Amino acid sequence: MLSGIITTFLLLLFVALWIWAWQPRLRKGFDATARLAVDDEVPAGEEITGNDRRENA
Repeated sequence: MLSGIITTFLLLLFVALWIWAWQPRLRKGFDATARLAVDDEVPAGEEITGNDRRENA
């Protein structure tokens, strides 16, 4: 009986989180986060110095 209650609770929690994650107002933030690895731009407030570049030896 207890395992059925726990399973039902976890299923409802999963569905609630899934609905929350697919809200249209969150899409812009998720899209920006997904592009972080492939963007070539330096984030605002940061600058690349000579020490950050790899030099061929």
